[in-house]
Amino acid sequence: MIKAITRAVYRRGLRSLEHGDLDGLLRRFDEACTFSFAGDTPLGAELQGRPEIRRWFERFQRLLPQPTFEIDRLVIDGPPWNQRLAAHLVIRSTIVGAPYQNQFAQFLRLRWGKVTDDVVLEDTQTWAGACERLVAAGMTEAGESPLT
Repeated sequence: MIKAITRAVYRRGLRSLEHGDLDGLLRRFDEACTFSFAGDTPLGAELQGRPEIRRWFERFQRLLPQPTFEIDRLVIDGPPWNQRLAAHLVIRSTIVGAPYQNQFAQFLRLRWGKVTDDVVLEDTQTWAGACERLVAAGMTEAGESPLT
């Protein structure tokens, strides 16, 4: 039962991001949450706290408009006060008029339904190619350094 609730909450978080509802998404994060997005790209990050994580999601929205997520695999383990979630997802969007598709793994630690640690590992080669297209189209932010 608890895993089913966690699965539903995770899906709602993805839907919030798809609809641009950052407030709804960030309500699921603990105030002191840590967030890591691997790679030396504009989405690369090592952040702590909701205000810093919001900056990342704002950049994400600008670089990847109207994303959709498809959960390929989702594993949840642990009691509500120390849950771990591992997911393999596919993301789709449109970048500079062309379809974008990539895959990523996400690892979350939750305490009583709040995300305390979030690690994302994406196919950075695919994402770097998309960034090159964005920069060529005039979106300079796609060429910026990771957030720290």
